[in-house]
Order: sequence, then structure tokens, then C-alpha cells
Amino acid sequence: MKRRGQGLVEAALVMLVFLALLIGVLDCGQVLYSHQALVARVEEAARWGSVHPFDGTGDQIANLILYSQPEEPRTAAAPFLGLTRANIVVRYQAATPDRPDDETISVAIVNYQSHFFSPWIARTIVNARPVLVTAPVAKIAPRW
Repeated sequence: MKRRGQGLVEAALVMLVFLALLIGVLDCGQVLYSHQALVARVEEAARWGSVHPFDGTGDQIANLILYSQPEEPRTAAAPFLGLTRANIVVRYQAATPDRPDDETISVAIVNYQSHFFSPWIARTIVNARPVLVTAPVAKIAPRW
């Protein structure tokens, strides 16, 4: 019985399983990283929006998430992780006479697309769960 090449066949089978696991781990890591990065961006934008006056449209807060600055850049800049303005929802709830201290700002990223590169998944998945942060608007006392 000849056993030449048996080690090569076994190594090829083991490498196939190892590479599949490695690519799966990389996909999971990419999804976790992008989700945590989106959470950090939304928290930062909500914090900024709670201490600055609301512009009426939410574009400044959306620009903070997309470009890390309140104004849209003058040169063509790639938005963060391929997001668009349609992915960002900003809601401002003004105080009412019966609830004067209930002024809040909500910032959410909705329908974010995750791109997988493993050959078994190799597609884009739209995340239906939003990344949402709601913060109270700070009451800044006037300086005398």
C-alpha cells in the first residue's frame, strides 16, 4: 500500500476548515467593530446636539456622524462606513407648556448595510435594528 500524498490530502482538508473558520471570525469581527463604531458616533452626535442649538433640520448632527464635523466638507469626502444622509434620523422634541423640562434629541442610524466577504455569505445584509440614542437637551443658563 502506497501512502505518498496522504499527508498532502489531509493538510488540504484541514486548511479548508481552518480558512473557513478564520474568514468567519474576520466577518464577525468586522460586524462587531462597525456596530461599536456606529454606536460611538451616534452617542457623540447626540451629546453634541444636546448642548448646541437645534438647526431645525438635523443636518449638523448628521454631518457629525458622516464626516466628524458639523458642516458638510467642501471637498468630496467619503462618509463614515458608507453611510448616507438617508441612514440618519434626527428627531427633536421641544418642551411643551405642561412639560417645560422635557426637551430631548434623538439620533438614530437606520438600515445600515453590513458587507460580508466570506465566500459562504458574500452578500450585503441590511440591519433592521437601529442604533438609537436619546438625550435630554441641556439648559444652559445665561451669563450675566
